[in-house]
Amino acid sequence: MPNPTISIAYGVPVSFAFESDTKERVRAATDIVDLIGSRLELRRQGRNYVALCPWHKDSRPSLQVNTEKQIWKCWVCDIGGDVFTYLMQDQGLSFGDALRQLADRAGIALDQGKSDQRKYAANAERKAALYRTLAWAEEKFHKYLMDSQDGATAREYLKQRGISDESLELFKVGLAPNAWSVLLDSAKKQNLSAEVLEAAGMVIRRDRGGHYDRFRNRIMFPIRDRDKKTIAFGGRVLPGSDEGAKYINSPETRLFQKSQQLYGFDIAATPIRQTRQAVVMEGYTDVIIAHQFGVTNSVAVLGTALGTAHLKLLRHYCDQIVLLLDGDEAGQKRSDDVLELFLHAQMDVRVLTLPDKMDPADFLLKHGTDALKDLLADSVDAMEFKMRRVSTGFDPMVDTHRANQAVEEMLSLLAKVPSSGLISNESFRLRQNQILPRLARRFSIPEDSLRSRLTDLRKKGERLTKRPSQADAAQPTRLLRPGDLSPFERELLELIIVAPQVAPLALERVQSGWLECEAARQMLDAYQTLEFEGQSLEFESVMIALEDSSLKSLLVTLHDQANAKLQYTRDSAENRLQVLTQRMGEQQDVMRRQQLVSELQNNKMSEKAEMDVLQDMIREARLRQGLFDIPSSPEVPPQALDEKEPTNDNSDDVPLSEQSSPG
Repeated sequence: MPNPTISIAYGVPVSFAFESDTKERVRAATDIVDLIGSRLELRRQGRNYVALCPWHKDSRPSLQVNTEKQIWKCWVCDIGGDVFTYLMQDQGLSFGDALRQLADRAGIALDQGKSDQRKYAANAERKAALYRTLAWAEEKFHKYLMDSQDGATAREYLKQRGISDESLELFKVGLAPNAWSVLLDSAKKQNLSAEVLEAAGMVIRRDRGGHYDRFRNRIMFPIRDRDKKTIAFGGRVLPGSDEGAKYINSPETRLFQKSQQLYGFDIAATPIRQTRQAVVMEGYTDVIIAHQFGVTNSVAVLGTALGTAHLKLLRHYCDQIVLLLDGDEAGQKRSDDVLELFLHAQMDVRVLTLPDKMDPADFLLKHGTDALKDLLADSVDAMEFKMRRVSTGFDPMVDTHRANQAVEEMLSLLAKVPSSGLISNESFRLRQNQILPRLARRFSIPEDSLRSRLTDLRKKGERLTKRPSQADAAQPTRLLRPGDLSPFERELLELIIVAPQVAPLALERVQSGWLECEAARQMLDAYQTLEFEGQSLEFESVMIALEDSSLKSLLVTLHDQANAKLQYTRDSAENRLQVLTQRMGEQQDVMRRQQLVSELQNNKMSEKAEMDVLQDMIREARLRQGLFDIPSSPEVPPQALDEKEPTNDNSDDVPLSEQSSPG
């Protein structure tokens, strides 16, 4: 990776981890319409495009894409930026991760050495081959299910499960033939090698040489990433088959890590954003039926428990997660496995188990959408769910041993969230303060005793270990607004954005101490760095230089506001800059005088310093009023202080109090 460029011109270091030409190559290779259009439905409006914003409930398209500037903006959310910012906002990525993803998408090597470039190109080609292979396999399986005579049994089974043909098409459900090498033999006709199929997880190598199909006589559920690309499969055995486990997934590959993926997320991402809620289920068919019944914010884990990576993904899309578990005892117990994880998620996490040991698909088919939505609305948060589990099924006044175990279990769970740090949001504090009184009443224990024991458990836990997640928890960056800037700072930035030719002059005139807002200093730092490196100061160059998504969004907003103001002013940019910097300088003078007056009033200066300050203030006041300046007195030798100047009368020899007044 190239060395970072660091600017400290305005007192706040700004580090650019990637060189501008690298960022520019990636930006130039990424068309913003293609990028956003792969995730949202764009509609042409004049020379530009509009779309429904995925970050708020949008009925009239408020997200605009400027094809000329290659920027986007949502006027309701008041956010915007370039291709990098869109990925950062869409997926919760850092700038570096967004750059790498777009570079990978464009086939651009970020490393500079020729050997590294060749290696990167080879890796990119291998990934592209895996994507092509899996897309081909998805189509092959889907066609076999829908069109072949052998697929009739599977189609009948899916129909009995209540899955419609439209859902089969939407999720591209397929069928793996009941044979050892159908996929392998078909791949040869497409010039797909066995080695690529093996790397994609579609075939298995034999001990004695050769390969055979991994999936046989199974209903195939394609697993896609956020870019809607197929990266793996889940296979469910057909009823009556002897093919082993009920469900098997693709092995982990270069493209697929099951602990980081959610089934159906490629389809559910937009509804999750719009509802600000994700419903997490346990089965592929549960998700398909849920979408079919209008619960389109549903996803499923892939044969593993909900984990940290899943929460990290979801918290950028929603505020609330409902873990919808099967109603059997196994589903009840699985809630305990993820409860501690939820405590550290700083999200509204709820748990719901269905009645009568039903799974979500069966419940929807029997009771319908409204019944499930009513249950979701009545779901309880994870702590309340745990509270109900530990406090039911026995009489605490009779079975005191079990009662003590239940209390200790709840307090130990609460203690795993320390009294500071992660429980910064008030919602958990309130929930805790609701649970402790309930525990006290349920088990007839004084609440003060419970709080004392909770404090002891917390102190013990904090002494033993400090959870890594406290340091790793990425807090969302506060979105910058033009209102965060002073009027002078906003006017200055708007001016140099639309008139970059005056930016060098502005950098000379604006002194480092004049800027109050850190965001303004960082923006000026970006201009300073570009100027020092001899690069363009046009809007696009500054957008590339900035790596912070909030600064990029602020830049787009200021750009729009500045262009809107151009129709109301006739002054040249040079004149506007002169007036602005003069007023900024005058403001600094006023602030400096106020500081000096404060120091004079508080006797923080020596007597000589006070006289110098007073003389300077008088001189500046006369200059502001257009009067001639009083020349500074030359240094007077000490011995001259004892000599008297000749006068025309002797009034100086008489004390002032003894001089007679005229009359």
